[in-house]
Amino acid sequence: MAVSGGYTINHAAALAGMVADGQLCNTVSKLNKSTTVSIPWGSGVVADGEDGAKLPVSASTAAQFKGVVKYELNRAHTSNSGGAIPQYDMTVVTTGAIWVRVLDTVAANAPVYLRVGATDVGDFSGIAGTGATAGVLIPNAKFLTGGDAGDLVKISLVVGG
Repeated sequence: MAVSGGYTINHAAALAGMVADGQLCNTVSKLNKSTTVSIPWGSGVVADGEDGAKLPVSASTAAQFKGVVKYELNRAHTSNSGGAIPQYDMTVVTTGAIWVRVLDTVAANAPVYLRVGATDVGDFSGIAGTGATAGVLIPNAKFLTGGDAGDLVKISLVVGG
């Protein structure tokens, strides 16, 4: 019998927010305090109070960076949001290797910038940018693989969480 419906036999090699390998990976739980905004898996998040995390805004700094939202399917949700839904907790990777989508061409071992400008907020880049494409350098983070704009690449990060 043929497979029917929305199922696939060949799955993607990686997904945004997926832990990249078996090396040490530290995670923390954070609350998406927004009442309306889902945070996509693989997005960088910054502090939102003591127990929360949110997508960055233009005034966000590297010191506020908490980590990357982990791709996971083990939470009971009422919608298929593709990430951390409003008013629910999420898992944030603070240390380890994780897949993220990049906004421009990056090279392995290059520094990682978190987009805080209005365009593609929470995604990652290899350049600082300005204005709507501004980014902040994330200390102790680097690209493990290279790629072109829109590609999934691995980053390694070590953040206090």
